[in-house]
Amino acid sequence: MLSKNLRVSKRYAKALLSLAIENNILEEAYHDMKLISQAFSYEKELKVVLKSPIIREGKKQNILKHLFGEKVHPLIMKYMLIIARKRRASLLDGISRQFINVYKEYLNIEPVRVTTAFQIDEPMREKVLAVARQFTNKTIEFQEKVNPEIIGGFILDLGDRRYDASIRRKLSDLKKHLNV
Repeated sequence: MLSKNLRVSKRYAKALLSLAIENNILEEAYHDMKLISQAFSYEKELKVVLKSPIIREGKKQNILKHLFGEKVHPLIMKYMLIIARKRRASLLDGISRQFINVYKEYLNIEPVRVTTAFQIDEPMREKVLAVARQFTNKTIEFQEKVNPEIIGGFILDLGDRRYDASIRRKLSDLKKHLNV
């Protein structure tokens, strides 16, 4: 069921991308879909309400209008209301996340996340970006995450690839080697 919803959400996201390009609101649509995705992340009740078969579609549309009416582009609002009217409001969370993905694919953007045990400075950031550029020729969207549990070193996530140069990983490998 999840994979079917994912496929359907991606289809709707691609349709919205085409609509946004056609109406010259691509950047606005991207920011609006990020806002919607964040709303679903922070408000778990929103998912529950939109999935509920007990709540009528008209009520779901009113909730969406109240939450997003003044915050998103009118075309995006109309799109969301059509989705709700077609009894697909429960897919809006997935559609917003998939839209962000197809937007990045369309603009050839590669998300790169580096996880370190401490906040990195500018020279280190440049070194990490240089390593990331060796793996992709796409535009890099750089994200930093601090996780003291890795002890030291870094973990580089680039698309579906991961390069783990953390001290925690090296200690784990050493422990496995000594136990054998």
